[in-house]
Amino acid sequence: MSAPSAAGERAAAFVRAHGACLDRARAEALLGIAPVERVLSALAAETAQQTLPALQRLLGACDDLRSLHAPLVERACAQLSAAQGADGAWSDTAADAVRTTGMLGGYLAKTRFARVETLQAAGDFLAARWSPHLVQGFQWGNIAAYAHLFANFAHERSDEILQWCGRELERGYRTRAFDAVRSARVLVLCDAHALPGARLGAQELVVALRAEQAADGSWQPSADAGPPARVEHTLDALVALLRLGG
Repeated sequence: MSAPSAAGERAAAFVRAHGACLDRARAEALLGIAPVERVLSALAAETAQQTLPALQRLLGACDDLRSLHAPLVERACAQLSAAQGADGAWSDTAADAVRTTGMLGGYLAKTRFARVETLQAAGDFLAARWSPHLVQGFQWGNIAAYAHLFANFAHERSDEILQWCGRELERGYRTRAFDAVRSARVLVLCDAHALPGARLGAQELVVALRAEQAADGSWQPSADAGPPARVEHTLDALVALLRLGG
């Protein structure tokens, strides 16, 4: 990660003022002014729940902190391997199977603990259900899920699917269906400065992130979003600034 900018410092100040204890610890660890271990200890309690949302939050926070090598991540990977369905999916309901499988599979692919067979099964599940319609119409969750897994795991359908994800991410950004934070978040998930098929890259998004930051240091996800959503959106923006060089 790059050194924090003035925008990053203001973002962390907002999180410290309005976030919960774990939010504040994440912001301070991202800035390097508090130990990452403090965040990992707080996240360890969530692992015991063994629910898919809890495991996804844990892996997401560890990914943001570049800590996917930690022992609690190894335990989470083992739990997810045991919880994977015979069809390769992870889901609590059929409706969220694509998004959950893409997000969890993408995180697993960035660890050293996931088995190739686990990732292949997740990729095959998503590929079998793939249609361009899934990422058209500004469906950010589907774009993020498909891009996350197929950017981090070499599947035979990766190139084709990433081209569609890149085009639809740029379309969403250009039409303002997606703000700079959500657009940059996809690049962070993919550990990339751009996606195939898109003329949208890290440099442009960093400029937009700075422009979209509110006077109080936060980023507003929607007109009616409350404080917790603003804190999470601001943490996403802070990670993007640090990862993409802003």
